Amino acid sequence: MMKGTTKITPSFVLRVGLGLTLIYAGAHIMGDTVTWSGFIPPWLYKLMSPSLFLTIHGIGELILGVLLLAGFFIPTISILTFLDMLSIMVFYGVDDISFRDFGLMMAALALFLLVRKRETE
Repeated sequence: MMKGTTKITPSFVLRVGLGLTLIYAGAHIMGDTVTWSGFIPPWLYKLMSPSLFLTIHGIGELILGVLLLAGFFIPTISILTFLDMLSIMVFYGVDDISFRDFGLMMAALALFLLVRKRETE
């Protein structure tokens, strides 16, 4: 390996994949709250406006994505990403496209396990 280059690891690939996905989703959510409001469970409308909820959720996903790309707090951020995807499946429900959320959720869990394994070795 050449000096100055870094080894591409499975955790790096997971961080980039999850990070870019979350950044894209967060930006898209914030830029088009009308379309995304169809994914909000009806009971949530009683707690806050869809626009406010989606803005908060979009900012949260942007923050998670940026922190994953930057490599900060990876065990914590990967578990938060796992919980974000799990909450989408629990509160929105399972439908024909839930396999994507499930895949992202499991990728976040895999990242957590990879990073935790490396820290304990």
